[in-house]
Amino acid sequence: MSHHTTIEVDKAALFKSLEQGILAFEKGFPLEDFKKGNYGQHPLITLLTCADSRMPVNIFGEIFNRIFSVENIGNQVKTNEGSVLYGLLHLHTPLMIVAGHSDCGAIKAAESNFVDEPMGIRNELSIVKNSLEEAQRKSGLIFDDEPGLKFTKLAEVNVDMQIDYLLANYAVADLVEKNELLLVGVMVDLHNIYGNGYGMLYTSNINGERNSSILKTYSHLGLLADRARRLTSY
Repeated sequence: MSHHTTIEVDKAALFKSLEQGILAFEKGFPLEDFKKGNYGQHPLITLLTCADSRMPVNIFGEIFNRIFSVENIGNQVKTNEGSVLYGLLHLHTPLMIVAGHSDCGAIKAAESNFVDEPMGIRNELSIVKNSLEEAQRKSGLIFDDEPGLKFTKLAEVNVDMQIDYLLANYAVADLVEKNELLLVGVMVDLHNIYGNGYGMLYTSNINGERNSSILKTYSHLGLLADRARRLTSY
């Protein structure tokens, strides 16, 4: 497993930016909206996303009291299953998004020898590895492309597996069946692997449906339908 090169950090600038962020949050705190909800949390989206710092939660818009965010390496349901289910079964968000991305370090690490990593990292990478192995068995796909494309394809089918895991939960599947919950899998292309530019978002899975042509017919979903696109097909 490779490690990132350490870069020199201007700590004064770091703490200054932290201060600016805190002050901006305090100044812009949406108190009136918060009062309307009796100071409780009322999110609309449960988001399972990779903890990668290049995947900020605000990709999906305003965060405060709108997004119940669960982040871990490789965006794995099984790593934080309780948190994900809390958003769906207790907070009753009508939308669940699973977000993967290109150049995912967890995907690359799970495909490598990580035996010398600390136990906590090994445990989480083992979950990613199991997801990828199951995805490859189910899809029958062979991933022998150049690394950038290979690991992005793996990240895409990894998102599929998380949707499958969610649908395997009876309570979640029941909400989907009743149209009370929409499960959406997306890929964020940070490296222009899909060929339409850097930082583009593509819809790869809705409620287990992976056919992009069919996803594009879900016109009521607006941009999510327009952006239906996959690198893999199975």
